[in-house]
Amino acid sequence: MPLIHRPTAAKGQLALDVLTYNGARLALVCVTAGIVLIVDALTGLDVPVVLIVLIALAASLPLSAFAFRKLRRTINADIEAVDRERAIKRGGPSGGTTPDRTL
Repeated sequence: MPLIHRPTAAKGQLALDVLTYNGARLALVCVTAGIVLIVDALTGLDVPVVLIVLIALAASLPLSAFAFRKLRRTINADIEAVDRERAIKRGGPSGGTTPDRTL
């Protein structure tokens, strides 16, 4: 029996993947803040904690874009699956009738 139950529905899988992605990003911010705190302690600078958190957020944003690229692609695929399920429930591959956009 697996430790974490993987949902079979697309919505459940999407929610699990989004939580995993956000948890990984939060962990990256914490690690980055820890690195900045260590550098602050080694250099003897007196950097306020608010500034350390802002530096960690700014540094982890581009890092997470590269580090968690595969997880973002998985989330995008899950979103497409949820959209497909909605379209099928509404009665067609395009989600019902398409609006006429000719003016």
